[in-house]
Amino acid sequence: MKFKHYIVIAFLCFTVLGIKTEALAQITHEISVMAGPVSFRGDYGLRYDVESNLKNSGLGVGVNHYLYFGCGNCYSNKPLLGPYFNEHFTVRTTISYHSTNKNHYGVWAEKNSQGGLQLRSMFGNASVLEAGTGLEYYLMRIIEFDRRSRALTPYAGVGFNFVYYSPLADTTLEGGLGLPGTTFPTFLAGPGEEPAFTNNPNVTTSINLHVGLKYNYSRKSDLFVEFRWHRYFSDFVDGLRPIGPQNKYDDWMFWLAVGYIFNLEW
Repeated sequence: MKFKHYIVIAFLCFTVLGIKTEALAQITHEISVMAGPVSFRGDYGLRYDVESNLKNSGLGVGVNHYLYFGCGNCYSNKPLLGPYFNEHFTVRTTISYHSTNKNHYGVWAEKNSQGGLQLRSMFGNASVLEAGTGLEYYLMRIIEFDRRSRALTPYAGVGFNFVYYSPLADTTLEGGLGLPGTTFPTFLAGPGEEPAFTNNPNVTTSINLHVGLKYNYSRKSDLFVEFRWHRYFSDFVDGLRPIGPQNKYDDWMFWLAVGYIFNLEW
């Protein structure tokens, strides 16, 4: 069984747990919005190149929904998985969108050669819509955090997402990508080879890991900042899939997000 199949199973388990909890305990709901810069790591530029990583950046926005089992105004005498789970874990569902314009940077793109011109002339975009769920762990007891004004608590989470992506890969050179005169050899597929670029939307899945810090701003609202990593199970999210042994990884991204949480129950 492939790794992503295990993630699908975990996603279904989280859903079942959420449904089951409705019968066992009163649940507190919160919603939040978040936004921040995204650094998309795909096949534009050079791996570990600072200019490529800094300039191939975009913006992400998201909406979150939280299910809390042990918050201040709804603590249950029927723990779902024991008191520790109720006091430290939440189920978080996220819908997010991010878009990043892409260009080639680095020593190869800077060369005064046909290949350098081909790389400098390429441009693209990765537009990604994700929806998924996961578990989030809080270091401080949630009931304690809710009752302490101006409290701070670190947290960490893991999740699974369904992904719809719409890539763009093109060149300013006359004729477009796909011709020997306009396309760098890495992105020019030969007879019988799979294409090395695409402009077709598609779907895939991803996993995400995130860590953050949450601040109790008021009785009904919190603020947070978090650092997210998304790993996609596709190498075409940015529209490129280079041919050759240098293409070792699928696409992934970093996201630094800040957000505002509103408690629906108080």
